[in-house]
Amino acid sequence: MSFREKYARLGERYNVLEKPLDRFFCPLRKMAASFARGRVLEIGVGVGKMLPYYSQGVELHAVDAVPEMVEIARKKARELGLNVQFYVMDAENLEFPDGSFDTVVSSFVFCTVPNPERAMREIHRVLKPCGRAVFLEHTKSDCRLLNWLFLRPLDVLLGFLLEDNTLRETHLLARKYFEIEHEESHYSGIVRLIVGRKV
Repeated sequence: MSFREKYARLGERYNVLEKPLDRFFCPLRKMAASFARGRVLEIGVGVGKMLPYYSQGVELHAVDAVPEMVEIARKKARELGLNVQFYVMDAENLEFPDGSFDTVVSSFVFCTVPNPERAMREIHRVLKPCGRAVFLEHTKSDCRLLNWLFLRPLDVLLGFLLEDNTLRETHLLARKYFEIEHEESHYSGIVRLIVGRKV
């Protein structure tokens, strides 16, 4: 079963599944959204967990590969009174012209995208020159012991449930494509906030 099918089946239950982590992740989501300016694209919007944190001044567009998730996010945007343009679209194949956005935001997406390198190239392509890419992502920890004792078992579980890969090194991939302006490591590198500029 593909990640699309698994997330489609989860639907609204995804909120329940992730609720225990909200107190850890929501402050980081708020921080990530604070870097968004101008015409903004969020890839992998999911159930819309980032939506409450964007500034009212941005022009927000959001994509997800799973139609059921897009509908949940659209409903949340209506409840929040937000004007958001939603699209069903893969991160690896963004159907926007080159240089379309001032900011692209990715929040806990690169652990799931089947082809991370291709998705990173697409983010780079749709950004305007000097545009900003903001990543809030699960990554391989700086601590080898933590990787073996915690992340590897979690990787097996989440891989089975959601096709997630918690051991990806998205922070290193981002450095290949962007000039890094800001980087934070949280929980021994299990979560990182990375802000890069297209040069």
